Amino acid sequence: MSNETKYKANDIELSYGMLDGELIHISEVKSGLAENCLCPKCGSFLVAKKGDIRKHHFAHYNFENCLGAQETAIHLLAKEILLQEKCVSLVSSETRDSPSLLRFDKLSTEVRGHGLVFDAVGYGEADDLAIEIKVTHEVDSRKREIVVNNGIRMIEIDLSEFLSCEFTREEIKHAVINSAPRYLIEEIQPTIQTTEDKDMINKAYIAGFKLASGYSRKNNCNFESNKIFILQPVENRSSTNYQVAACGGYEILELNIVDSPALIEKISSFSYPLEARLTVETAFQKTKCVPVVTDVNLI
Repeated sequence: MSNETKYKANDIELSYGMLDGELIHISEVKSGLAENCLCPKCGSFLVAKKGDIRKHHFAHYNFENCLGAQETAIHLLAKEILLQEKCVSLVSSETRDSPSLLRFDKLSTEVRGHGLVFDAVGYGEADDLAIEIKVTHEVDSRKREIVVNNGIRMIEIDLSEFLSCEFTREEIKHAVINSAPRYLIEEIQPTIQTTEDKDMINKAYIAGFKLASGYSRKNNCNFESNKIFILQPVENRSSTNYQVAACGGYEILELNIVDSPALIEKISSFSYPLEARLTVETAFQKTKCVPVVTDVNLI
């Protein structure tokens, strides 16, 4: 990401807030604090500024250090749109009924596989399609290499020109589904491709689960903690200040389980460990957007 793009992402005014777990545009709320909107990135309270001089926007209330909130909001909005519409055009088009429009039977967000997390995956009768949303960060070389080497069909949609708060929800919807620049990462099938390879895009090795409840003295309320534990390869990720000398094997990833009696009954009936396909969606919990397991199906 260039310094210019980074500055733009951090400097742009915020046009979306979270209200009751859903993204809401500045045009949909009254001025001030009355709506109790929260920042989609840091979870702090927002004040709606709707004066006569500047463009209407949200600002943080008594908090100054949240950078990139609009980037987070646009990214979340794009995934929300994909979940609702369950379709996407493979090429940029101003026509809403583009010949390249793919419609999916099912679409999930925050799908894990191959040690990666995909923004969304659409499932159709013929092929599945992984979808990445670029706002300021494009698909990195590591993810690209894994996608290409494993024959995963993936498209990246570029929303970098839609950071401004001047764009409406409907305009961003049209951009996500049809008009924003996009490209399909070239599919290179491995020489030998097994059924296991094809399944990995949404396959998980589940070690177990835990259903718990209790009482929080701090918050003065009852709570539930439903978790599923997934084995995933240890990731070899280094940074400027952190270097991995060697790694191997697996580590445990904890994911929340949606509060669904039917799902809890289903996972309680399984014998662990096991292999399964997970449906993981984004939910708003305790002022944070987190991945939540909404379905588990044995392979």
